[in-house]
Amino acid sequence: MLLFDIVIPTYNNLEELKRCLYSLEKQTLRNFKVWVVVDGSTDGTLAYLSSRHFEFMLECLQHTDRRNHGRAATRNLVLGCLTATYVLFLDSDLVVNNNYLESHNAVLNSTTISQGQICYKKGTIWGDYDMTRGMNRFQNNLAELPAKYILTGNVAMPAFLFVRLNGFDEGIKTYGGEDTELGCRIQKESGLKVLFNKQAVAFGVMDKSLSFALQQREAFAGQGLKYLLNKHPWAKDVFQVNFLTSLRGKILYHLIPRKLLTQASENRYVPVSLRIKMVHLLVFYHLYKGYHH
Repeated sequence: MLLFDIVIPTYNNLEELKRCLYSLEKQTLRNFKVWVVVDGSTDGTLAYLSSRHFEFMLECLQHTDRRNHGRAATRNLVLGCLTATYVLFLDSDLVVNNNYLESHNAVLNSTTISQGQICYKKGTIWGDYDMTRGMNRFQNNLAELPAKYILTGNVAMPAFLFVRLNGFDEGIKTYGGEDTELGCRIQKESGLKVLFNKQAVAFGVMDKSLSFALQQREAFAGQGLKYLLNKHPWAKDVFQVNFLTSLRGKILYHLIPRKLLTQASENRYVPVSLRIKMVHLLVFYHLYKGYHH
């Protein structure tokens, strides 16, 4: 029986996908199969995958209409195809070390989820900020995480759990939130422990601009966050919703000098620690704006 089904969603990032697949060819643990799930790519991904020979089993799945449907629906294409003990989700813009699968396997069993670490080698201030949030606030290897911190860019879990939960909720249409929503259901319905496996590292380069990342947060607050809270009203602490809806939050929103902070946070002469604090305020600003407008 296969040990891992590795699910890699991709959308028009063929060169990054090539590097990701190449890193999997070097794995010391060989008992796995890769599923590349294509979300309407038009950059030659399908032709490349059909012509290339890999040192592991690989199958490609795509939507029947070959259009872009978003990350949740694309990852769900593997429902009904999984045969391995564990399902591992890995983003196509990441590369991994040779012992990556062994590191995940060392932590996994029927009662645990292995949340791998994502490290950005270089890039924008958004990457620096992202490395301070969520699970990255936990310093110890194998620290137990709240399930809300699950990031499916690098996570492995028992396949039966993903199937039983019927995968990701495709009701979240905007970028972001599908990881958190899945984590809420895992926390509520499964009781499995989520362990922060800092040995199972995936590396990437964060090239997302600050302005684009903030726009994504604003759009998420306007649709995805409201959808998530309507489905899981007990999870208001996930994005500090109580503060978003408070009088103090409203006052802070109107006091934040958005343009000044945006310029200063992208100024490389300003210390990174201070720039990260500025980005934190900007994230709140755009979450508030998206949620209330």
